[in-house]
Amino acid sequence: MKSQFIRIAAMALFVLLAGSLTAVLAQESTATVMLGGNDALGAFLVGPDGMTLYRFANDAPGVSNCYEQCALNWPPLLVEENERPTLAEGIPGRLGVIARTDGTRQVIYNGWPLYYWVNDAAPGDATGHLVGNVWFVVTPPTVGLGGNADLGAFLVGSNGMTLYTFGNDAPGVSNCYDQCALNWPPLLVESEEALTVQPGLVGEFSVLERTDGTLQVAYNGWPLYFWINDMAPGDATGHRVRDVWFVAKPATLSIGGNADLGEFLVGPDGMTLYTFGNDTPGVSNCYDQCAVNWPPLLVAPGEEPSAGEGVTGELGTIERTDGGIQVTYNGQPLYYWINDVIPGDATGHLFRDVWFVVAVGDDM
Repeated sequence: MKSQFIRIAAMALFVLLAGSLTAVLAQESTATVMLGGNDALGAFLVGPDGMTLYRFANDAPGVSNCYEQCALNWPPLLVEENERPTLAEGIPGRLGVIARTDGTRQVIYNGWPLYYWVNDAAPGDATGHLVGNVWFVVTPPTVGLGGNADLGAFLVGSNGMTLYTFGNDAPGVSNCYDQCALNWPPLLVESEEALTVQPGLVGEFSVLERTDGTLQVAYNGWPLYFWINDMAPGDATGHRVRDVWFVAKPATLSIGGNADLGEFLVGPDGMTLYTFGNDTPGVSNCYDQCAVNWPPLLVAPGEEPSAGEGVTGELGTIERTDGGIQVTYNGQPLYYWINDVIPGDATGHLFRDVWFVVAVGDDM
């Protein structure tokens, strides 16, 4: 009987994943990066023309080392000056742009520069995968950051579907099996090494062995699940079901940092947060083009921002004139900087002498 339940649960999860993949593939072709794939490799990222995208192991996050003949064979995915790349709905992760030494602007995904392969001829081709054991198709992480307008930011799987925790579990222990696991398919991986997480995502990710022998992903010790009645990325219809199921939410503010500036505050995706010297406590004066360059840290209406371990100071919110609910720290509104591309970047610090990272313990 147990094996039958396992087979049925696996089928349910396959249907869930396949349905979400179909939804992503149906997205408008105007996105810079979309989800494609083939039978051999499964789902991977593609450009706006449907052609396979790759990463280069000899690169580093935020840095391309592919030029001259390399760039002829592996053309970088480029955007025009002032163009912001877009990620198709349902793909977890973050896009950014880096300046290449030849003056062009290359798209990066979760920090890694993206390329095509000159020998791919049609969408679905992935003949560049494993070339020289340094070129690889790009797959979404096992766990990334998503969200919706009602609940704010929460964790999602590689298919963009919402992830949940179960109040009747315990840290490191799943108590959801049989019919429960049919309705709430666990997020599984084939091995601990197969678990990948969006860079910078705050919190601790691990793997636990279920009684059926499968390996389930856990967040801060709590097992993660999908909900079979969610139909598309952004759905979170399982939240508060029977008051024991909840979307898995990272802390709004956590501690990050870098070697130059030490520790400072970051958002749930690990990206650096800033304050604006032209603001006043409880009031944001950054709108229009300013807010494009310095996106405010927002939460859903009615949501209370949460602090990660070690974060001191008073958290609050203000309502912006555009209707957004912006997070404040000791009264000061918080922002990201559009030119930071990977966690640890703090290129906005001291910009025009009015933008500053928020040092841990800073009373401002």
